[in-house]
Amino acid sequence: MRKREKRWVSLALASCLAIAALTGCSSGSGKTGETKSAAQAETEAKAEAKKEEDKEEKKEESKNENKGENKEEVTLTFLHHMGEQGKKDGLVALSEAFTKKYPNIKIEVEFLSRDDFINQYKQRVAADNAPDFINYRPFETPEVIEAGLVEPLDPSIFPDNIDKNCIDSISLDGKIYGIPLDRGGYGFYYNKNMLEKAGVKPEDLDTMSGVLEACQKIKDAGMVPLASGYAESWTENIIIEGQTFTGPMVADPMIFEKLMSGEKKFSDYPEFVDIITHGQQLVRDYALVDEKAASQQASDQYAQFGRGDAAMMMQGTWAISDIRIAQKAAGNTDEFGFTYYPWSDDPAKNYMPANADDSFMISSGSKHMEEAMLFAEFVLTPEAGKVWANASGCISALSGVSADNPDPLLTIFTKVLDEKGYYFEMNPGLAGQYYQDFDKIYIEGRIAEDSPETVIEKWQKSFDNIRATGG
Repeated sequence: MRKREKRWVSLALASCLAIAALTGCSSGSGKTGETKSAAQAETEAKAEAKKEEDKEEKKEESKNENKGENKEEVTLTFLHHMGEQGKKDGLVALSEAFTKKYPNIKIEVEFLSRDDFINQYKQRVAADNAPDFINYRPFETPEVIEAGLVEPLDPSIFPDNIDKNCIDSISLDGKIYGIPLDRGGYGFYYNKNMLEKAGVKPEDLDTMSGVLEACQKIKDAGMVPLASGYAESWTENIIIEGQTFTGPMVADPMIFEKLMSGEKKFSDYPEFVDIITHGQQLVRDYALVDEKAASQQASDQYAQFGRGDAAMMMQGTWAISDIRIAQKAAGNTDEFGFTYYPWSDDPAKNYMPANADDSFMISSGSKHMEEAMLFAEFVLTPEAGKVWANASGCISALSGVSADNPDPLLTIFTKVLDEKGYYFEMNPGLAGQYYQDFDKIYIEGRIAEDSPETVIEKWQKSFDNIRATGG
């Protein structure tokens, strides 16, 4: 039931109680039973108000159920870049649950590589072939919002039990653009059995020095410290971004805006030297330990860790379902754990990069806006939240909604998220070419074995050039 109807019912209840109070206090004939007691009158008033509330709820339910009836069949396109099997299963389950409720509306799920996602989306919009939904977040691509390619959302569609951090992280300039499916983040998965063999304790991973020392001990013990999936750029990007989001950004939430505008230079943030050093060392020395690892995709990374072929993995909530698939297939009985991703040697300054992980936006070029909004509203219901949590294995963005039998890793992940999560997308992010060059130059620097100072110089030169040329 919408907020305005709840307010109507509240007023009705207040009026009934007021009338009931007067009735109970008025003088009668003095005979027992002829005058209602205040308690009886209040009970009857509540019952009457409850009837009105139920009537309004049924009316709203009927209105929603009748949307789309007696209309021609409609197919909505959901363009996404989710590579994990659990999430693919989740999208299918959501689509089927929605179509079951609204039989004339189908959801066509279409996968597109993240590396060229936004360019492909822009081309489809230009060709008047825009999908109805895109699996992207406002923080990552403000340029499509500024260009008017996605639809702003009415805040009233969001229920009270939506996580506020999620709402803030899918907003831009005070307007909400995203519909969150779940909340999450990323950090270190670890194999308890392998850590124990190497003489490493889970608490040793609370600092960056501790992580690097643990990696060396694992390597010395003849095991692979860190699973590799770095043939895909995003798996390495989250290392450099994660350290930035929970390091310099915590101290200066406007860091990226200042770097893009020229108000600040990269050299103004000395933390970047350590961040680049840590990231390069993790990948170069402790993940890419053989030539085969260098060509591994993210799916290979999940499988490598799940099989027990690597002691740790830098990844997010989204990896759990694929980890379990690989573990089961390999017959691996090792026990796994999870902790936040440290960027410094002060545990009090370390957080887990957190966000409204899987979310989507409605394309302003949708030819079925009414049906698209209906799907958005459906996704925000406890029914849909449960469907997504069960199928994807992720943490629902809706408070009080969880999977029926959550994975033990998800329980640990949720605890870390609640205790150490920093929702970086509440702050301005890098946009367009700035975003692309930030990650590209970092990875190229690791491959070329550039010093952190050289990477920082190249970052600054690139940002200065983008600002001077307009892109």
